[in-house]
Amino acid sequence: MLAIDRKQAILVVSAALACAPALAQEQAYDLKICSTLERSIIDRVGGTTILATVSRGMADSITPGGPFDKMMSECRGVVDASKAGFSYATRCVFVDKEGDKLIGASVGTQEGWKWTFLAGTGKWEGIQGSGTGKTTARYSPLSPAVSASCGHSTGTFSLKK
Repeated sequence: MLAIDRKQAILVVSAALACAPALAQEQAYDLKICSTLERSIIDRVGGTTILATVSRGMADSITPGGPFDKMMSECRGVVDASKAGFSYATRCVFVDKEGDKLIGASVGTQEGWKWTFLAGTGKWEGIQGSGTGKTTARYSPLSPAVSASCGHSTGTFSLKK
């Protein structure tokens, strides 16, 4: 009877694996991302300022036509800033030329950021992956509330087959 129970267990595990969504092989991405950032002060307490941010921009794959090339983005976040530096958390929506979307989350400091894909539609449905990035260029502010910068981001992702 033990042999039958073991066979049944193997069949159950095999069936469960067959029903799970399969992911394609992990792929690398390498992007330049440029955007404008508009910020507004939420509050100031002591030496710390809390800001709400909205950034809009475009991602360009370092390899022309590579993953996420020419995707428009909009990110919303919260920043806490003090003389010691700043940290932030954002949620971003990227839209490609066909209108398919992906959503991600980032956390970062003046040293750089970490990125995680949360969801996608169309060709990006079932996206999983993550990466890191850092600012590569800062431009003179347009006003006290509006600035622009570019960054470089690398990482990996996979999609459902």
